[in-house]
Amino acid sequence: MDQHQSGVVGFHEVDEYRNPLTAAAERPAEDVVRSGPKLNPFIAVLWLVVAVLVVGGFAFLLNAPLSVSMTDRVSMAYVLFSFASPAVFVGILTFLGLMFWHAGQWQRRRG
Repeated sequence: MDQHQSGVVGFHEVDEYRNPLTAAAERPAEDVVRSGPKLNPFIAVLWLVVAVLVVGGFAFLLNAPLSVSMTDRVSMAYVLFSFASPAVFVGILTFLGLMFWHAGQWQRRRG
């Protein structure tokens, strides 16, 4: 495994497991570990947020009392009713954004 160093820095190529590149080429094919796509925790949290926004917004819009109105004091029912439709809208936009993100990831893997 004679690695020639390039210049003063001592640069040599390595694979994703930090093995010298020539050692990776000599390794048998059955030793190569292939893992499937890893779950991105931020994307998983975004999917949960989408579910909460859309389902929660629709649930409150369908179950809200029809007599929600502004009085001297702001009631929690009024606040939730006011934010229900924007929550559904933001949830749907986030869903569409996640679908485009997944399509881009799929295209990058296939291309």
